[in-house]
Amino acid sequence: MSEETKVANKLQEMMTWNLVPVSAQEDIKEICNALNQGKVNLAELEDQDPFVVEILHQAKNEA
Repeated sequence: MSEETKVANKLQEMMTWNLVPVSAQEDIKEICNALNQGKVNLAELEDQDPFVVEILHQAKNEA
């Protein structure tokens, strides 16, 4: 399993447990889909909103 898939799975888990603020949920959903489909890699996501990047880093550290 690729690191992108692991992070996407962790992000989805975080969404299920309401650990992602409502203000970022739509962005995180789109990112999960893009990661799972191979349309984007983790390095490319570093240019996102700093709040979203913080959530991505949390998921990456926990994945």
